[in-house]
Order: sequence, then structure tokens, then C-alpha cells
Amino acid sequence: MNTLAIIPVVFSFEWRRARNAPRLAWMLALMAFPPLLLAVMQMTSPNPPSKEGAAILVYVLSPGVACLMSVFLWATPALSSELEGRSWVYLAVRPYGPLAVMLGKYLAAVSWAIPVGLVSAALSLLVMGPAGLVYLLAVEFALVVLSCIAYAALFMLIGVIAPQRAMVAGVVYTVIFEVGLAMIPAAMNLLTVQYRLRCLLVHWLGFDEQLGYDHPVLAMYFGDHSSARHILILLLMTVGYLLAAAILMRYREFTTASEATV
Repeated sequence: MNTLAIIPVVFSFEWRRARNAPRLAWMLALMAFPPLLLAVMQMTSPNPPSKEGAAILVYVLSPGVACLMSVFLWATPALSSELEGRSWVYLAVRPYGPLAVMLGKYLAAVSWAIPVGLVSAALSLLVMGPAGLVYLLAVEFALVVLSCIAYAALFMLIGVIAPQRAMVAGVVYTVIFEVGLAMIPAAMNLLTVQYRLRCLLVHWLGFDEQLGYDHPVLAMYFGDHSSARHILILLLMTVGYLLAAAILMRYREFTTASEATV
């Protein structure tokens, strides 16, 4: 069996294993969090947000938080769970084992995260009730898909780089780079997923450039680059993250916790 034949097996196994109460509860919680928070904001705010404001709020909470958290919980511990379960040694000796497991778990993480993002974005927009609802849904749905495939690859790589501290490393990276650097107009923010997604949001919704003057934090997302360029870079980043993770899994030696203490 080659890698392509094994990947569906891993994917199917991960789906069956994930159909349990705790994971389904997390899935429902992440779906419900954005619309519930926005509903509270709607009830307590005297003035409803503008169309642009509603789109930004939904983006921050759905593609930005719900999708990120969903793939973080799925993809980051992909390797560490095999090491802790002492099944890695059996996978590593198979010709296509590590690569098939990585790609199968990546696809499982993406396929579980996308419904979370789609449902949360749809409910959030219904709660906000902005004008142009259908087009806003299309924009937010596209950002959900791009967010899930890019972040899943990123967290998969982080989990391979630091398997023993995968969750901690993922949180540190998210806070420093995706939250901190993505807000700073410097060359480093070009390497973040958030920067590309925000540029796409600004381009697709046709925000007036005056917003960049009124709100300097948005100024960096107005540029001459096309939406196709940002999408291509996101896809190349995704492939690069997965390729780096695959190379590390192929040539790096991993030890289980019990082996490390010997």
C-alpha cells in the first residue's frame, strides 16, 4: 500500500475515534460561542454596527477564533498523541506510515473545523442582521475554509517541532505571531496567516480606504496585491508547512515520555 491508499484509512479512523461526547461538546461550544457573544453585544449596544463593523466582528470570532481553536485542538497534538500512546514506533517502521498519519490527521482536523466555522459564521451573521447578508456569508465562508486549511498545517508543523510541549508552543506562537505581529505594520506580519486573511476580508468587502485613515490598524491591509495573490500565498504557506512537517517526521528521531526518562 502506498501513501495515497493509507491516508483514507487514517482519516476514517480519526473520524470514528473523534465521535465521542467530549469532542462533540467542544465542537458545539466553538460553534455557539461567536453567535452567543454577538447576541449579547447586540442586546447591550444602543447602536447596531455598520455593515463593515459586523463583517469584522464575525471574521474575528469565526474564521479568526472558532476555526483557529478548532484546528488547534485537533492538529497540534497529532504527533504527541501517537508518542504518548506508544504507537509511533509501529508507524515509523512502515514505509509510508508517518506521512500517511500526518496527512490523514490533517484532513480530519480540517474536515471537523470547517463545519464549526461555517455554522458559527452563519449564525453570527444572522444575529447581526447586516445588509447584503448573502454576499457576506459567501465572504465569511471562504475565509473559514482558508483559515482552516492554513492553520491546520501550521499547528501540525508546530506539533512536530515540539511534540512534548505542542499545546504550549501552539499557544505561544498564536499569541506572539498571529495576534501580536499580525497587528504590527512590519515585514514579519507578511508571514502570518492573519495578515493574508484580513487583506482578503478588506478586498472582498471593498472597504473604503478612508477607513485606513480613520483606523490606522486597518491601513496595512489596503494594498495593490490582488485577492488571487493572497490566496496563492496562503496555499503555498500551507504546502510549505506540511512539507516541513513531513521532512521532520521522516528524518527526526522522536522519543516517548517513558524513553526520555530512562
